[in-house]
Amino acid sequence: MKIRFLLCLLVLFSFSALTTTGCGRQSTRVDIKDDEEGPESSGPYSADLVEVTDMMVEKLKKQKISENFQSRYKEPPIIAIIRPQNDTRFPEVTQIFQEDLLTAMMEKFTREQFRFSQRDSDVQTAVASEKEAKEAGERTDRTGRKTKLGADYFMKAKFSTLSMTDGKLEDDTILYTFELIDTETDELIFKGGHKIRRVSSKSAVYR
Repeated sequence: MKIRFLLCLLVLFSFSALTTTGCGRQSTRVDIKDDEEGPESSGPYSADLVEVTDMMVEKLKKQKISENFQSRYKEPPIIAIIRPQNDTRFPEVTQIFQEDLLTAMMEKFTREQFRFSQRDSDVQTAVASEKEAKEAGERTDRTGRKTKLGADYFMKAKFSTLSMTDGKLEDDTILYTFELIDTETDELIFKGGHKIRRVSSKSAVYR
Protein backbone atom coordinates (compact mmCIF):
# COMPACT_ATOMS: atom_id res chain seq x y z
CA MET A 1 0.00 0.00 0.00
CA LYS A 2 2.81 2.36 0.94
CA ILE A 3 4.66 1.56 -2.32
CA ARG A 4 1.55 2.25 -4.40
CA PHE A 5 1.10 5.59 -2.63
CA LEU A 6 4.72 6.56 -3.36
CA LEU A 7 4.30 5.59 -7.02
CA CYS A 8 1.23 7.83 -7.30
CA LEU A 9 3.14 10.76 -5.79
CA LEU A 10 6.00 10.16 -8.23
CA VAL A 11 3.61 10.22 -11.23
CA LEU A 12 1.95 13.42 -10.01
CA PHE A 13 5.31 15.08 -9.43
CA SER A 14 6.54 14.12 -12.92
CA PHE A 15 3.38 15.48 -14.57
CA SER A 16 3.64 18.74 -12.61
CA ALA A 17 7.28 19.18 -13.61
CA LEU A 18 6.49 18.52 -17.28
CA THR A 19 3.76 21.14 -17.46
CA THR A 20 6.05 23.80 -15.97
CA THR A 21 8.96 23.19 -18.34
CA GLY A 22 9.41 24.37 -21.94
CA CYS A 23 8.17 21.04 -23.27
CA GLY A 24 4.77 21.34 -21.68
CA ARG A 25 4.35 25.14 -21.80
CA GLN A 26 1.59 26.54 -23.99
CA SER A 27 1.02 30.13 -25.04
CA THR A 28 -2.22 31.86 -24.13
CA ARG A 29 -4.10 33.81 -26.75
CA VAL A 30 -5.67 37.10 -25.69
CA ASP A 31 -8.42 38.31 -27.99
CA ILE A 32 -8.52 42.07 -28.46
CA LYS A 33 -12.10 43.20 -27.87
CA ASP A 34 -11.67 46.98 -27.98
CA ASP A 35 -9.04 49.53 -28.93
CA GLU A 36 -7.89 50.22 -25.41
CA GLU A 37 -6.11 46.89 -25.09
CA GLY A 38 -2.70 45.76 -26.26
CA PRO A 39 0.13 47.74 -27.89
CA GLU A 40 -2.31 49.47 -30.23
CA SER A 41 -3.69 51.55 -27.34
CA SER A 42 -1.56 54.59 -28.18
CA GLY A 43 -0.97 56.49 -31.38
CA PRO A 44 -1.76 55.23 -34.88
CA TYR A 45 -2.74 51.60 -34.75
CA SER A 46 -4.73 48.92 -36.53
CA ALA A 47 -8.22 50.44 -36.26
CA ASP A 48 -6.95 53.79 -37.57
CA LEU A 49 -5.09 52.15 -40.44
CA VAL A 50 -8.17 50.19 -41.48
CA GLU A 51 -10.24 53.37 -41.41
CA VAL A 52 -7.79 55.28 -43.59
CA THR A 53 -7.29 52.33 -45.94
CA ASP A 54 -11.06 52.13 -46.50
CA MET A 55 -11.09 55.82 -47.39
CA MET A 56 -8.33 55.30 -49.96
CA VAL A 57 -10.20 52.39 -51.54
CA GLU A 58 -13.41 54.41 -51.78
CA LYS A 59 -11.55 57.37 -53.28
CA LEU A 60 -10.08 55.08 -55.93
CA LYS A 61 -13.53 53.70 -56.77
CA LYS A 62 -15.09 57.17 -56.95
CA GLN A 63 -12.50 58.47 -59.42
CA LYS A 64 -13.19 55.60 -61.87
CA ILE A 65 -9.47 55.28 -62.54
CA SER A 66 -9.70 51.76 -63.92
CA GLU A 67 -12.60 52.46 -66.29
CA ASN A 68 -10.98 55.58 -67.75
CA PHE A 69 -7.58 53.89 -68.13
CA GLN A 70 -8.95 50.77 -69.79
CA SER A 71 -11.05 52.73 -72.25
CA ARG A 72 -7.82 54.27 -73.51
CA TYR A 73 -5.20 51.53 -73.12
CA LYS A 74 -7.37 48.38 -73.23
CA GLU A 75 -5.83 46.84 -70.11
CA PRO A 76 -6.05 47.39 -66.33
CA PRO A 77 -3.64 49.95 -64.82
CA ILE A 78 -0.84 49.00 -62.47
CA ILE A 79 -0.70 50.77 -59.11
CA ALA A 80 2.49 50.66 -57.05
CA ILE A 81 1.97 51.10 -53.31
CA ILE A 82 4.75 53.39 -52.07
CA ARG A 83 6.11 52.96 -48.55
CA PRO A 84 4.41 55.69 -46.45
CA GLN A 85 6.30 58.70 -45.19
CA ASN A 86 5.91 58.51 -41.43
CA ASP A 87 6.72 61.67 -39.46
CA THR A 88 5.05 60.50 -36.25
CA ARG A 89 6.68 59.02 -33.16
CA PHE A 90 5.33 55.61 -34.14
CA PRO A 91 7.65 54.36 -36.92
CA GLU A 92 6.56 50.76 -36.40
CA VAL A 93 3.26 51.24 -38.25
CA THR A 94 4.92 52.17 -41.56
CA GLN A 95 5.45 48.64 -42.83
CA ILE A 96 2.13 47.49 -41.36
CA PHE A 97 0.24 50.20 -43.22
CA GLN A 98 1.89 49.44 -46.56
CA GLU A 99 1.15 45.72 -46.24
CA ASP A 100 -2.42 46.30 -45.02
CA LEU A 101 -3.12 48.74 -47.83
CA LEU A 102 -1.81 46.36 -50.48
CA THR A 103 -3.82 43.48 -49.00
CA ALA A 104 -7.00 45.57 -48.84
CA MET A 105 -6.58 46.76 -52.42
CA MET A 106 -6.09 43.24 -53.72
CA GLU A 107 -9.18 42.08 -51.81
CA LYS A 108 -11.40 44.95 -53.01
CA PHE A 109 -10.39 44.91 -56.69
CA THR A 110 -9.99 42.11 -59.20
CA ARG A 111 -6.99 41.78 -61.50
CA GLU A 112 -9.28 42.86 -64.34
CA GLN A 113 -9.68 46.22 -62.56
CA PHE A 114 -6.19 46.88 -61.15
CA ARG A 115 -2.81 45.22 -60.90
CA PHE A 116 -0.56 46.01 -57.95
CA SER A 117 3.10 46.13 -56.98
CA GLN A 118 5.20 47.82 -54.27
CA ARG A 119 7.93 50.44 -54.21
CA ASP A 120 10.03 51.52 -51.25
CA SER A 121 11.20 54.90 -52.54
CA ASP A 122 10.45 58.57 -52.26
CA VAL A 123 7.73 59.50 -54.76
CA GLN A 124 9.65 62.03 -56.82
CA THR A 125 12.70 59.78 -57.01
CA ALA A 126 10.47 56.84 -57.87
CA VAL A 127 8.68 58.78 -60.64
CA ALA A 128 12.02 59.68 -62.27
CA SER A 129 13.32 56.14 -61.89
CA GLU A 130 10.13 54.66 -63.32
CA LYS A 131 10.32 56.88 -66.39
CA GLU A 132 13.98 55.99 -67.00
CA ALA A 133 13.28 52.27 -66.65
CA LYS A 134 10.40 52.48 -69.13
CA GLU A 135 12.40 54.46 -71.66
CA ALA A 136 15.23 51.93 -71.39
CA GLY A 137 12.77 49.09 -71.97
CA GLU A 138 13.36 47.65 -68.51
CA ARG A 139 9.71 48.02 -67.53
CA THR A 140 6.38 47.86 -69.32
CA ASP A 141 5.16 51.15 -70.74
CA ARG A 142 1.88 52.11 -72.37
CA THR A 143 3.14 51.26 -75.85
CA GLY A 144 2.76 47.60 -74.94
CA ARG A 145 6.35 46.52 -74.38
CA LYS A 146 6.29 43.55 -72.03
CA THR A 147 9.27 43.33 -69.71
CA LYS A 148 9.13 43.95 -65.97
CA LEU A 149 5.91 45.53 -64.74
CA GLY A 150 6.02 49.31 -64.80
CA ALA A 151 3.58 51.22 -62.60
CA ASP A 152 1.03 53.53 -64.20
CA TYR A 153 0.21 55.13 -60.86
CA PHE A 154 1.85 55.53 -57.47
CA MET A 155 -0.28 55.49 -54.33
CA LYS A 156 1.43 57.17 -51.41
CA ALA A 157 0.43 57.95 -47.83
CA LYS A 158 1.97 60.29 -45.28
CA PHE A 159 1.51 60.42 -41.49
CA SER A 160 2.01 63.71 -39.64
CA THR A 161 1.37 64.35 -35.98
CA LEU A 162 0.94 67.09 -33.40
CA SER A 163 1.64 65.69 -29.93
CA MET A 164 1.55 67.08 -26.43
CA THR A 165 1.73 65.68 -22.91
CA ASP A 166 1.22 66.86 -19.35
CA GLY A 167 3.39 64.05 -17.98
CA LYS A 168 0.44 61.75 -17.37
CA LEU A 169 -1.60 61.87 -20.57
CA GLU A 170 -0.26 61.94 -24.10
CA ASP A 171 -2.40 63.58 -26.77
CA ASP A 172 -1.70 62.85 -30.45
CA THR A 173 -3.55 64.39 -33.38
CA ILE A 174 -2.50 62.41 -36.43
CA LEU A 175 -3.10 63.61 -39.97
CA TYR A 176 -3.18 60.87 -42.58
CA THR A 177 -2.84 62.15 -46.14
CA PHE A 178 -2.79 60.06 -49.29
CA GLU A 179 -2.43 60.70 -53.01
CA LEU A 180 -2.46 59.02 -56.40
CA ILE A 181 0.16 60.14 -58.94
CA ASP A 182 0.43 59.43 -62.67
CA THR A 183 3.94 58.03 -63.17
CA GLU A 184 4.28 59.29 -66.76
CA THR A 185 2.99 62.83 -66.36
CA ASP A 186 3.65 63.35 -62.62
CA GLU A 187 0.05 64.58 -62.44
CA LEU A 188 -1.63 64.46 -59.04
CA ILE A 189 -4.84 62.53 -59.77
CA PHE A 190 -6.33 62.93 -56.31
CA LYS A 191 -5.35 63.75 -52.75
CA GLY A 192 -7.22 63.12 -49.52
CA GLY A 193 -6.73 63.41 -45.80
CA HIS A 194 -8.14 62.31 -42.47
CA LYS A 195 -7.44 63.38 -38.87
CA ILE A 196 -7.59 61.04 -35.90
CA ARG A 197 -6.99 62.07 -32.30
CA ARG A 198 -5.69 59.65 -29.68
CA VAL A 199 -5.27 60.27 -25.96
CA SER A 200 -3.43 57.69 -23.87
CA SER A 201 -2.26 57.42 -20.28
CA LYS A 202 1.26 56.46 -21.31
CA SER A 203 3.35 55.85 -24.41
CA ALA A 204 3.13 52.49 -26.09
CA VAL A 205 6.45 50.66 -26.02
CA TYR A 206 6.93 48.54 -29.13
CA ARG A 207 9.33 45.59 -29.28
